[in-house]
Amino acid sequence: MRLTILAAVLAVGATACGASDPAPQGQASSPTGSATPTSASASDKQEPTVKAELTMQGKPGLGLLAATNESSAPITFQGWPRLAFTNPANEPAAIPVEQKLVPGEGPSITLQPGETAFAGVQLDVDDETGSFAINEMTAELPGMTPVKVKFIGTDGQPITDLTTMKVSEAKVGTMQPAAQGVLVFD
Repeated sequence: MRLTILAAVLAVGATACGASDPAPQGQASSPTGSATPTSASASDKQEPTVKAELTMQGKPGLGLLAATNESSAPITFQGWPRLAFTNPANEPAAIPVEQKLVPGEGPSITLQPGETAFAGVQLDVDDETGSFAINEMTAELPGMTPVKVKFIGTDGQPITDLTTMKVSEAKVGTMQPAAQGVLVFD
């Protein structure tokens, strides 16, 4: 009984004094005494400059996605990049993208300016009826705005005409701080 009364008294006292207490670090006190974060909400997307390149490997459709922070501030993200495709008419192409745990769970990554993170991408390239000719691919890092992906051929040169590439589906691995193991799809 004493414990219940003491807890109630402490709760009433804390509520009455809440407006005069300083807000915790990283939060601002509002006139009503409730704390509001000073940073953007989780639904807002960071808009740093990110360069994304997909370097094709020797195996058809296999590519190494490299995302480089070109802004002046660090960026932090975790998980899979979201891939989207357009067809030659610049309309969305309905290409399913499967997220794979390759090479494993994606750690939280903080990229300083100039640093790069990696993910493996496996495009199912064929001439089947369910395939789409693509015009471009975008990659959206978790919490970021989508960026156009520059395709690089196995010869190290940019692929300028993607319309010859017909894709029926794609797989993407988790973003990793190093390229090791990101291309090992089952």
